[in-house]
Amino acid sequence: MESSSSSSLKPDHVIIWLDKHMSVERNNRTSKIDLATNATLDDVPSNERSLDIDNLIACADEQCYNEQKLDALLKTSLHMFTDKNECLESIQEHLADNKRVFFISSGSMGALIVPDIHDLLSRFIYIFCGRITKHDWAFDYTTDLLIFDYETDLFARLLRDIAKYYISKSEKSSNQANSIEYLKWAFRLAQRANKLDQDDVKFIKTIEKHLIQLDPSQSNDNADDCRIGQNADEG
Repeated sequence: MESSSSSSLKPDHVIIWLDKHMSVERNNRTSKIDLATNATLDDVPSNERSLDIDNLIACADEQCYNEQKLDALLKTSLHMFTDKNECLESIQEHLADNKRVFFISSGSMGALIVPDIHDLLSRFIYIFCGRITKHDWAFDYTTDLLIFDYETDLFARLLRDIAKYYISKSEKSSNQANSIEYLKWAFRLAQRANKLDQDDVKFIKTIEKHLIQLDPSQSNDNADDCRIGQNADEG
């Protein structure tokens, strides 16, 4: 029986990324900031509807992200590794702490580590590579992983999968306040995914429906956000 209040809930998803290039601190910084700001639930930009990366970096408002805050966010939201063994140790530690690990890897590093983790992280492994056809090894794990060659597709899918994880937690929770909070997180993540690819307004509407069933007051709170998603899809 759950006893915690929704205010004490903390997100328990973890993104771990193994890539010899991406994991170098200043490499592809914009891409990493984009994922970190979209995937975080602990600290949300004051303007939730504007996640444009240039706005986040340049924002002078103290409530928005500045460079120092972005550095801290990257360290807490993305666990980046260049070494397979260190990465594997981190995965095992987070699983032992009952975290849900979402794992991203380059194609070359994935070939080394996926044989060791595919049972542990089945369906939560994402391979990001320049050319899918170069990585035949991945086809031995088609039920365990997804492979991408476009960053936007990867990020949008990852956000939706994290959202689905919190929907599952909401369904399993015996505490209504917690269930509502999990659905709010899922709703937020689904909106962010849709801003990346404008591909699944139906998913947002489904979450909203479940949220309103649990808490009818959410109907007015989410109306404007849903209209934004609809407009993006129709345009």
